[in-house]
Amino acid sequence: MQLHRTEMLSSASGLLGVVTYIGVHPHEGEIRDLVLGLKYGKNRKNALPLAMALVSTIPELERGLHVLTWAPTTPENIRARGMDHAELITRHVGALTGRPVKRMLRRTSGATQTGSGRTERLIRPQFVARPVGRHRAVIVIDDVLTTGATFRAAAMALVDAGADSVLCCAPSRTR
Repeated sequence: MQLHRTEMLSSASGLLGVVTYIGVHPHEGEIRDLVLGLKYGKNRKNALPLAMALVSTIPELERGLHVLTWAPTTPENIRARGMDHAELITRHVGALTGRPVKRMLRRTSGATQTGSGRTERLIRPQFVARPVGRHRAVIVIDDVLTTGATFRAAAMALVDAGADSVLCCAPSRTR
C-alpha cells in the first residue's frame, strides 16, 4: 500500500498549487537493496527497476502530468557517487512513459539529508526552480520519502515558479 498525502501550497505571489506526495513501497527488502545499491554502491542498473516500480504503481505517470523532474542531490554527493541517482531514476521513468524530462530545480543548500534527524531534515533542503512556463503540472522524483522535507521544499519552489500541480513520488518510503 502506498503512502499518499495531498496538500495545498501557496506561492509568494498568492497562487495556490496542489501537491501530492506518494511513497510506493516500504524501505525494506529488495526495494531498499536497489536504492542503497544505486545510491552508495554506484549500481546504475538499479535505476531501471526503481523507475519501473514507480511507473507500474502510479497511473499519473502514464497520463495527464506534463513534465518530469527530480529533487537534485548535493554537488558533493554527485562528485562522490559520479551521478545524481534521482536524475537517473527520472530519466528512466521518462523513457518508459514518453514524458519529457527537464532539469527544473537547483539545490541551494549543501547540507545532506542522509543520517540527519527529523528536525534537521525539515529545515535543510532548499531549492530554486526555473519558471515552469507551459509545464504547469510537474512530477518530482526522488529515491526515498522519509519526512517529506525534500519533496515539500522542491514543490514549494515549483509552486513559486508557477506550477499549479506537483506530484512528488518515490519508489521507497520509510514510514
